[in-house]
Amino acid sequence: MAVTRDMVATRAKVSSATVSRVFNNPLSVSPPLREAVLQAADELGYIPNKAAGMLRRRGTGVIAFVEMAKEGRPYYWGNLESFDWFFGRSLRGVQTAIQESSWQLRFYKVRTKKELEAIERQCDGILAYDVDSPDEVNLFSDLKVPSVLSHHLSRDSAPCVVVTDNYHGGVLQAQFLKKQGCKNPLYITGFIDSVPPHKERLEGFLSLFPNATVLETAVGGPDAIDLILDKVKTEEMAGNIDGLSAVNDLTLFELLLKSRSTLPCIGYDASPFYRLFNGPVASIDIQSGEIYRMA
Repeated sequence: MAVTRDMVATRAKVSSATVSRVFNNPLSVSPPLREAVLQAADELGYIPNKAAGMLRRRGTGVIAFVEMAKEGRPYYWGNLESFDWFFGRSLRGVQTAIQESSWQLRFYKVRTKKELEAIERQCDGILAYDVDSPDEVNLFSDLKVPSVLSHHLSRDSAPCVVVTDNYHGGVLQAQFLKKQGCKNPLYITGFIDSVPPHKERLEGFLSLFPNATVLETAVGGPDAIDLILDKVKTEEMAGNIDGLSAVNDLTLFELLLKSRSTLPCIGYDASPFYRLFNGPVASIDIQSGEIYRMA
């Protein structure tokens, strides 16, 4: 005999409606009840009917994961292979939110409003990945399905956003170096006029170290560190700097490998490799998986 929703409800000592919510909208159910339902379903071998869930909602049962095409930019971090792990963590967060539900996730990359309007006819909601400019935000206005935008945005940029605070991240970088006893750190960044998160991180850092030495370079480029390496070494040997900070881990790691510096240092993004370096090396973890789970 097939296991039914009512049988799961009886085993978990909840209503059938609660069982339905666990599999169709899991975040609307408290963790204890959700765990009780999932345990009962596992014990009974219950498999939710995803098609039935879609019919009850009278929708497609699809959430569209929309990635914005970033074309014609001198720099975009997401185009660098060294950041592929970030995308993976983000998807794992989404998976955590929907894995026990009847929702399906489909992937799209969009460039125009017309493309987005075509997508909205195929889904019940849109989760937008790394929306980071007013032009991109405007693409989502007047859509007929709900949308949530993440993650390099201000909190008031759209009705539904889940964001990370880059200014506060810069403050945290500075606080770490202060705890290490640093008084004259060096901060490496780039593209601060065209990449708002870079500017915000620098501003946060300078709020605690207003007289910090700041070096700009084409971060992410093949010569980014080579162009400033002699300057960094000279400053360190002269005792003019006592700590290092960078706008992202990629920049910091390349600097450490080429300079052999042993100064306290901190990057940004908490890439999987920052713990491989010896000494007081730290990084700011924006928890991309949690951001996209919430979204």
